Amino acid sequence: MAEKKVKVKTPSGKEAELSPEKVWVLAPKGRKGVKIGLFKDPETGKYFRHKLPDDYPV
Repeated sequence: MAEKKVKVKTPSGKEAELSPEKVWVLAPKGRKGVKIGLFKDPETGKYFRHKLPDDYPV
């Protein structure tokens, strides 16, 4: 499954183009909400979350 890459800022402070390992929507009941992606830092191997663009497929 080839996912779209997103430009994110890693916890180490560098910008990288990564594809999220998991995507979900955080939304209050009846509202639009935001899309969140779970990324893995290629340098440290730690996981972090970052907001995704609205047009990103879930």
